[in-house]
Amino acid sequence: MNLRGVDLNLLTVFEAAYEERSQIKAAERIGMTQPAISNALGRLKHIAKDPLFTGKSSAGLQPTPRADEIYDQIHQALNLVRAGLTNDIEFEPADSHRHFSLSICYGGGSVIGPALYRNVNREAPNARLSIYSIDPEKEATAMLRDHSLDILVHYNKYADPGLMHELIYQHQPVIIARREHPRIGEMFTPEQALQERFAIVFGHFPTLSVISEQENWFDQVYDRIALQVPNVMVLLLAVAQTDLLALTTQQIAHTFKNLFDIKCYPVPWQIERVPLYMIWHRSAQADPAHRWLREKVKESIRHTWIPPIDQREYITQEWIFRHDTFTQQRHVQ
Repeated sequence: MNLRGVDLNLLTVFEAAYEERSQIKAAERIGMTQPAISNALGRLKHIAKDPLFTGKSSAGLQPTPRADEIYDQIHQALNLVRAGLTNDIEFEPADSHRHFSLSICYGGGSVIGPALYRNVNREAPNARLSIYSIDPEKEATAMLRDHSLDILVHYNKYADPGLMHELIYQHQPVIIARREHPRIGEMFTPEQALQERFAIVFGHFPTLSVISEQENWFDQVYDRIALQVPNVMVLLLAVAQTDLLALTTQQIAHTFKNLFDIKCYPVPWQIERVPLYMIWHRSAQADPAHRWLREKVKESIRHTWIPPIDQREYITQEWIFRHDTFTQQRHVQ
C-alpha cells in the first residue's frame, strides 16, 4: 500500500474508537465531533476492506475480527511515533489516555497490581493499565523492543544491550503451611521440612543461592514435590486445603495470609534473597511518560511492600503475621 494516499490521522481515530468502544467518547478524547469520527471510520473501512465495527447499541461499538487483528499493530506504531515526538515534552498524567502495559513474573501482578493501579489512577485517571503474565524468554524481551510492552518485572536481568534494568526489591524466600497443619507448629527445623511433601509453581520460582553447608537441601526438597501447579493462586489454595508445604516469597505470603489462612516460616537453611528487577527497552529511557510509570512501579513497592527480613540472623525462628507486620518469635535451642 502506498501511504502517500492515506490520511494517517485515520489511525488515531481508529485507535480511540477501538479503545473507547464509542464514537462519542472517541470524539471527546481526540477533540473531534461525532460526525467527523463517523466519517473517518467510514473512510478507513474502505481502506481496510472491512466494516471494522458493528453495532451502535448500549453495548457500544463491537470490533470485528479484522479490527482486533490490526489494532495491536496500529497501537504499537502510534506509540513509537508518540515516543519519538514527545521525549522532550513534559508529560501531563491528568491529560493522558496512554495505555501502559507490564509483565510481572511469578504471580507478582496480584501483589503489585492493586497498589500500582491506585497510584496510576490517582494522577492519570484516563490512562489504562494492563498487567500480563508472559514467558520472558520467548516473548517479553521482543515485546519490549517493539513497545507493545512497557516494563518487565522479573527475577532475571538480561544481557541484551537494548535493555536497561534497575533492582527494585529483594525477595525473601519462605515456606508456607496451612495454619492448622497437624505436624508443623511453632518450631520448624530442616529435619521437619524434609519429612513433608511440597507443592510448587511449575518452572517459575527463581534459582536460589545457598550460603550454608547444606548445599543439597534444594535437591532434597525437590525430591519431596508431590504437586506442581500453574500459578501462585493455585499454589496458595493447594496449601490451604492440604498438608502440603510450599516455597514462595515473603511478599506473596504476607499479601494472602488472611485470605488463605496460612502461616509462614523462614526457609530453615541460609539462602540469599532473590533480586527483583524492573526492565525496559533503552529507546523508552527518555520518554517522560515511561519515566513516570517507572516511578509509579517503584513507589507502589516502596509504600506497600514490607521490607525483607535478614534470614541469616534467624534460622530457627517462626515469622508470625500480625497486624500487617512481621513479629518474630525466637526459639532457644
